[in-house]
Amino acid sequence: MDITRVDDKCTKCMLCVRDCVSGVWRKVDGVPTPVDPALCNLCSHCIALCPAEAIVHTGLDLSRAVPLNKKEISPEAYRAVVMGRRSIRHFKDKPVPAQTIDRIIETAAHSPTASNEQNVGYIVVTNRELIKDVAQRIYSFALKLYEKTQRGPVGLLTRATGLSQNRYLKVMDYIRDETSRGRDFILHNAPVLVLVHGPKKGSFICDNCNIAATNIINYSYSLGLGSCFIGFLTIALRFSKKLRARLHVPPGRRVYASLVLGYPAFTYKRSVSRKRPDIAWL
Repeated sequence: MDITRVDDKCTKCMLCVRDCVSGVWRKVDGVPTPVDPALCNLCSHCIALCPAEAIVHTGLDLSRAVPLNKKEISPEAYRAVVMGRRSIRHFKDKPVPAQTIDRIIETAAHSPTASNEQNVGYIVVTNRELIKDVAQRIYSFALKLYEKTQRGPVGLLTRATGLSQNRYLKVMDYIRDETSRGRDFILHNAPVLVLVHGPKKGSFICDNCNIAATNIINYSYSLGLGSCFIGFLTIALRFSKKLRARLHVPPGRRVYASLVLGYPAFTYKRSVSRKRPDIAWL
């Protein structure tokens, strides 16, 4: 990897030196100098910051660093996205164009990762039969567990401990009836399933994946799509080898966030009610 400064373009503003957290860029004899390119963690800050485009970096694809227009960012619009996005559990029977999904993932790929590891991966499922099969597997497992709580020693223990009042157990009869009519309480008959995965071992992997997942759901909302985190699937993938194989989760990787996407069947007219935030001012 080679990092060089184009002398006849450089204005010696020292922004690259001041911003470089890795110690690559330093002031040498009054000139910004890449003293040790091996230290670079490929954060791209220097090329994003340089006002004169005076940096050549062979370790980066400069075509991936595009000009920004901050005037396009409206604080009101972003607040509307955060407050207006809902967890959607009813979708139109309408496919999401592949180019739209690709744009969403491309945008999410710009999410921050600890130490710029860029170790987040994505599995996009648009095969409706596969989505249906995954939902059915999880539902069938949950139904078997529920039926065990209704009889025998497990049933006695469930009632004795008060677990029978658990909201998931109390609603299972209704869920079973609705499922028989075609409703999907697991993946909500969504046309798209996105799995966000990273290495099993390492620091801040879960954070990296969920930051990206949050950008997916927010940007999707701005495009007119709905989304929902599917925690049941994330948990199931942690324990089921068969399910991981079914969804082609790479070896050595773990799914940290599962999302469904699609066009919402309903339109919400206002934000939902949220508790006042608990803030400690120091």
